[in-house]
Amino acid sequence: MPALMPHDPDTLADAVVTTLAVDADPQAREASIFYWERGLPYRKAVVEAMARVPDGELRAAAEALRNRPADPATHAALHRRLTELAHDRAAPALDKLFTEAWQAESNSRLGYHLGGRYSPRATPSVTPERLHSLAAATVPRPAASAEPGGDAETLVVVPFRDRGPGHRLRNLLACLLSLRDQSVPASSYRVVVVESDDIPRRRDAVLPYTDHYLFARKDGLFNKSWAVNVGVVNAPGRPEAVCILDADVLVDRDFIARNTARFRERGTMGHLSYRDMWCLDESATSWAIEERLGRGAPQVDTDHLRAFVLRRPPGCCVWVRTSAFHRIGGMDERFEGWGGEDNDFAYRMDTHSAFDQYRDPLLHMYHPSSAVLREDGELINAHIPALTWGPGERLGDIDRFAEEHAAAGPDR
Repeated sequence: MPALMPHDPDTLADAVVTTLAVDADPQAREASIFYWERGLPYRKAVVEAMARVPDGELRAAAEALRNRPADPATHAALHRRLTELAHDRAAPALDKLFTEAWQAESNSRLGYHLGGRYSPRATPSVTPERLHSLAAATVPRPAASAEPGGDAETLVVVPFRDRGPGHRLRNLLACLLSLRDQSVPASSYRVVVVESDDIPRRRDAVLPYTDHYLFARKDGLFNKSWAVNVGVVNAPGRPEAVCILDADVLVDRDFIARNTARFRERGTMGHLSYRDMWCLDESATSWAIEERLGRGAPQVDTDHLRAFVLRRPPGCCVWVRTSAFHRIGGMDERFEGWGGEDNDFAYRMDTHSAFDQYRDPLLHMYHPSSAVLREDGELINAHIPALTWGPGERLGDIDRFAEEHAAAGPDR
């Protein structure tokens, strides 16, 4: 066995179970096409090693998991049999399996979490209408102050587009309601939603739940980078810090308090609040929303969740000092579609500033995948050279793409 491989049977059993679950679960690829494809050879090696183990009970447990990858009982049974054989000194027969599983865990950026109390039928799917009813039952957030000297110290920027069937709107509303339920004074932070689309199709649904709403006209592919820059540049106030937050994130009650406190550490210019992103399935998403917003829990109990765990993906929740954001020219507005813009921003922040990373939970609510790979297997923006964006005169120009639309004429 490799020298840098753990010897604890529980850890090695977890590696086998996780790898087989990711390989068997049909929704795993949707969580991250890029990560799923890159990890495929390592997972196949584990599947082949499992097929060669002599223990029939172990192979049967593995087959049960492959047939029912979202069933906590199959995970527990396979894990139990793996650790039994390891503790019974049958490890030589498992060496190849454990070695391949650890290689897969070390090289794959897609993991798996299945809570022991997860049930796919526990909660009906939450709709935007359900969130409107939840919002009506809560205390309204005070309106943003327009008085001089009333600047909030933090601005949360949420870029957004939803052309249907409404998963992203549902997620945005849940995100905004979780941001309203925070342990810090409402006056200490502001939230701006930047809807970038050909028309402001979700404005009326969003306006009641955000401090500021900006419509950034753009046809064609969604440009997250530009939408973020629009929010930072055009939202009122002079915040010290900016949080770039994905509209699909469900935050806990201490989210603002915990992350703003980190800027009081010396030498701090920005940070990622998390290491791993938990991409919830639809059932887990609805349960988490009901737990956090319907039942008023300060955070979500992960034992009820099923999640595909993306390892170290930068960008879903980034905190930066406003001065650092402008120093590097914000996000690279050449990126369009999905893929690469978050990495580029994190690289430039890390190059120019003290940039930290923490291990907070990050729950990403379900929506159908928007990722697109090129024919060569690379992300759509792979042609853009990293670290080549700099400050420009038109950073966050809200009319940038509206001008292009007007120039194209009415028959476009």
